Amino acid sequence: MTTQIPGQRPRASQPFRTPFSPIRLHLMPDAPNAEGEPRAALLVPASEAALTRRPVLLMFASIGAAIAAKREMEGRR
Repeated sequence: MTTQIPGQRPRASQPFRTPFSPIRLHLMPDAPNAEGEPRAALLVPASEAALTRRPVLLMFASIGAAIAAKREMEGRR
């Protein structure tokens, strides 16, 4: 048991964390690829250290390529 110094707040059990922002997959029907299929885009939120930045939009030629990139990015988090 630890003693508390008067005027000092007790220590929190968990550090404060910002909520997790997922990487979102968007279909872009107005931007077709060479075969006429809709392109896919990933909306990547800014990191926790850069809260004032806007999300990044990454375009891909196919849905499969976007899903593979999303899986890789989420694995690095």
